[in-house]
Amino acid sequence: MSEMSIVQCGSSAGPFTMRLERDWSPNGYARAIHLFQRGFFDNSHFFRVLPGFLVQFGISYTNSQDLRDTAIAIIPDDPQLDPPIPFEEGTVSFAGSGKDSRTSELFISYSRSKSLGTQLWETPVGKVIDGMENIKNFYSGYGDMPPWGDGPKQHKIEKEGRKYIEDNFPLLDKFLRCTVHNVNENPKSDVAGASEFFSKETDFKTKVNTGSETKHKLLQREVPNLSGRNSAYQDHHQTFQVSQGSDTITVVVAGFFCSSRCHFNCRCQQLKT
Repeated sequence: MSEMSIVQCGSSAGPFTMRLERDWSPNGYARAIHLFQRGFFDNSHFFRVLPGFLVQFGISYTNSQDLRDTAIAIIPDDPQLDPPIPFEEGTVSFAGSGKDSRTSELFISYSRSKSLGTQLWETPVGKVIDGMENIKNFYSGYGDMPPWGDGPKQHKIEKEGRKYIEDNFPLLDKFLRCTVHNVNENPKSDVAGASEFFSKETDFKTKVNTGSETKHKLLQREVPNLSGRNSAYQDHHQTFQVSQGSDTITVVVAGFFCSSRCHFNCRCQQLKT
């Protein structure tokens, strides 16, 4: 069964969630998950924001020399799948500069592109599954890097760090904190495991309309022993909670709150961090 992970990130423009797939790019997946788990991207900036094309990130301000050494070590290219994963809105890939050149920089595509994915290193590692509207709101006024625009120079970010960005490009958006959850590909295998991360793909039945606002209420028999399943989520900034009524429960889990104005087949939405 395929391995995948859900990466939930806060940003200065709002939260977003990515699903990374090992089968798409084994070497890229391993490097990306390692960096996200170690907090490499936390508080770093989205230094290249090109509307209609892509947003790039991956130059860290970490003080860990071990992590810096890991991040600059190149990883070999992964072969494209057949047929290849298309580059469309929300596709996540490493950036590179030649054969076997991937290190720590990634990008998220803003739209379908035939020009992306043509290079050996441009093998998708995942896709944004929630919060793409926040990513589209990243500040883009500085344009591309010189000489094509007035944006940051990557070698100066690496040399001067956060101060270079804050002094010269104060409007750029940045990461807050990211958390990684390794999940089973089959959401039916664990009601409180994989399924809650598919906020735009998983439907939840609601039981009753509670006046002006209908909350997602799951019958207890549909989620047995749910109130005891919080240990796996203690490392996340939104802990697992259950608010229990007479014969229904409302679920807040791993940053998702099942609440909306709906009557049936409602969907969970991600809480803002």
